[in-house]
Amino acid sequence: MGPWYGRHWYNREVTVDQPTASRRRRWWPVPPSLLVGIAPLVVFAVVSIVRSRPSDDYPSLGRTVDSVVHDLVVPEAIVAGVLALVVTGLGWWRIATVDPSRGRPRWTMVAPLLVVGICIARLPLVDWGGKSVRYFLLLTVGVLLVGVFEELMTRGVLLVGLRRRLSETWVWALSCVLFGLLHFVNVLAGAPVATTVVQVVFAASFGSTLYLARRLTGNLLAPVLLHAFWDFGAIAVSASGPGSVDFFLVGLLGLASFAVLLLGIVAGGLVAWRDDRPRRLRRRWRAVPPLEPVAARGVEAGLPAGVA
Repeated sequence: MGPWYGRHWYNREVTVDQPTASRRRRWWPVPPSLLVGIAPLVVFAVVSIVRSRPSDDYPSLGRTVDSVVHDLVVPEAIVAGVLALVVTGLGWWRIATVDPSRGRPRWTMVAPLLVVGICIARLPLVDWGGKSVRYFLLLTVGVLLVGVFEELMTRGVLLVGLRRRLSETWVWALSCVLFGLLHFVNVLAGAPVATTVVQVVFAASFGSTLYLARRLTGNLLAPVLLHAFWDFGAIAVSASGPGSVDFFLVGLLGLASFAVLLLGIVAGGLVAWRDDRPRRLRRRWRAVPPLEPVAARGVEAGLPAGVA
């Protein structure tokens, strides 16, 4: 597309470089919309609620080859394929996966890098000898599909919709909260309520780091890979035999994870707040009265024209 395909395209602003013909109503790509952006998340939540059963054995998810295939690879491939068709139909691939500029400050990249470090530190806890190579290959495919689907839905389509109406700070906050709340449906799949509440808070916090990964790299690939890497370690460690896991190290990494995710919340909020600076300046300048009326009032009061 043309040079207006960026933040201006999110807000449907017409620029000088935009052809006259395109100033008329566009039917494709579909203009960004808050309702369209939220729709995939709502539909997915409703479908998950309808198909979930209390008898589902959620704690055993991904512990065997059959579970990885039937509970991860197959369903995630289906929903990721459907979402890809929806994004293609909307014509949103570029705006859903690429940001026109990268976020700042650069030091906030520390948060995603520390998450990568925690993922690497968890690898020795995996019982590599207790599972087959086929299991780990299928698990890798499964978590990659989870990353593609959830990131395209929440850090892709949802961001496009939220940016249509809200400031970037609200986009960051709501995308994280909605990503966390999406995990509440796990209760219907047999997950304990207390564990699910912790997972919701954790997912919302993790969402800020994933948002950072997108804004600081300018594309959706980084959060997809980070999401997949995190899920791989979480599932592989839980699938390991009790005797092969060092629970002291697991607890230490858990505490480190919460500290890093807290940093991710602060850093994500800072990046979004900086992105909103032009909007704040525009609002501030709207409150400044034009110079000519002020000068005219000065003349009427018998003051020099340049005195306010």
